[in-house]
Amino acid sequence: MSVTRPAPKIPYLPDVRRVVTGHDSEGKAAVLSDEVAKPTFWSPESTSPVHDYYRTEETPAIIDSEVATGEWDDGITSNPALVSPNGSTFRTIDLAPGQVVPMHRTQTIDYGIVVKGSVVLELDNGDRRILKEGDVFIQRGSAHSWRNETDDWVRTHFVMIGANPIHVNGESLPAHAVGPQNPSK
Repeated sequence: MSVTRPAPKIPYLPDVRRVVTGHDSEGKAAVLSDEVAKPTFWSPESTSPVHDYYRTEETPAIIDSEVATGEWDDGITSNPALVSPNGSTFRTIDLAPGQVVPMHRTQTIDYGIVVKGSVVLELDNGDRRILKEGDVFIQRGSAHSWRNETDDWVRTHFVMIGANPIHVNGESLPAHAVGPQNPSK
């Protein structure tokens, strides 16, 4: 469950402006939303903000609901789940210095890019890769953790798309999702 609250009182990365376009009742392009995305935190003690920008509940996505109803449904506020099992989620995760996202697996394919800083991707087999600004990653349902082992903030953008389970020897590997936590000392 995520918690919405003001940004922490420590220096962190700038907020992100989210502009969503769609159509009016005559089929003309229209801006549906233009606002600064509000950060959420996956736990009350977390110092690392998460920004969810957009979510769809199915693929192909329904992207014209506002034309018929005159109302746009912001999927982020109406369904704040971690992932959309049959659709997509677009989000940013900022990791504070020293922050660790524990080992987890989501039933998604994730396309991501590191836009600020350097972060360690660690897999459940112990393999580690340092990803730097501009590096991209594709997570295919693998169990992984993220570690900010630097003194600077890290920002990553993700698009997560629902996927079929991973099958190994006739068994489905379970999804186990958790949010960022501060490492215990």
